[in-house]
Amino acid sequence: MAGEPRLGRTGPRVSRVGLGLWQFGSPMWGGKALSADVLARGLSIAVEEGINLLDTAEVYGMGSSERMLGEAIRRLNAREDFVIVSKVAGFRSTAGDIVRGVRGIAGRLGSAPDVILHHWPPPVYSRLCSVVRGLEQAVNEGLAGYYGFSNYGEDLLGDALSCTRRLEPVADQILYNLAYRTPEQRLIPLIRQHGMTPIAWSPLAKGALAGFRGEPTRAQASDPVFRTALEDTGLQEALESVARRLGASKASVALAWVAYKGAVPIVGWRRPERVREAASAARLKLGEEDVALLDEASKRYVTFWGSSYSPPGLRRIRLIPGALQRLAIRLWGGI
Repeated sequence: MAGEPRLGRTGPRVSRVGLGLWQFGSPMWGGKALSADVLARGLSIAVEEGINLLDTAEVYGMGSSERMLGEAIRRLNAREDFVIVSKVAGFRSTAGDIVRGVRGIAGRLGSAPDVILHHWPPPVYSRLCSVVRGLEQAVNEGLAGYYGFSNYGEDLLGDALSCTRRLEPVADQILYNLAYRTPEQRLIPLIRQHGMTPIAWSPLAKGALAGFRGEPTRAQASDPVFRTALEDTGLQEALESVARRLGASKASVALAWVAYKGAVPIVGWRRPERVREAASAARLKLGEEDVALLDEASKRYVTFWGSSYSPPGLRRIRLIPGALQRLAIRLWGGI
């Protein structure tokens, strides 16, 4: 796929759009009904279409997503076709625990992930430099190729970067879409200043920017960004207008906007045909007038959610002790 971005200064080149695997095995998406067969069909299409970036995490179904991914890739004999990003849980806050977590991820996948991220910032009592030491150690031991962060806001990312030694982080995975543009204020400039790449999770606001209709899942119903985007008629009309002009879907337009802004969107899916739509978005070229229309329709979301990066649902998680986070996620069967 032409124009493939690189993760960081030295990391792997990836497709302009990646595939998220939260839905596979997650109780929040009804993902227990999804199988490695469905995943394998989707990944087969991804190989055909030139999508190589896959995103998962140890807490997605308490490892179910990673196990399914490993099984599907072995079935296709396609490990070399993909760049796998996985995330070690934020409740892991010591170097030793992070290394253990990454070792478990590699075991479930059947191979070392290409990139390992710390999924969310650690509890407030933790030493941030211990987290960075653990990520660097995992790379040094060959348990992952590169490392980075996820959901680290401006101040925490700056503190984490001050802890790095010889290895540079390649990415910060953040909430970023037309209805959540807070990162444009300070976070994305900081990410770029340090040679990292912003990876955007929920680029479609959990489907609200893709023409969602139906009964929301737990993940959607609990997300204020989803609800706000769904009810924003001006933004929805702007997406419809651009989609009609380009002969594309609303989802493709919303993903192409994120890519235009220099981030790599990770789109979730539950049906293999959605993989082709993601590939179409990677090829879609927005004109300056298209981007201007979408920017104008969504400009209030640059400041609507505050001046600092703080995704709904993660604002208070650092106040919860890591042991309680770990216990709750296990009792839920993962997230």
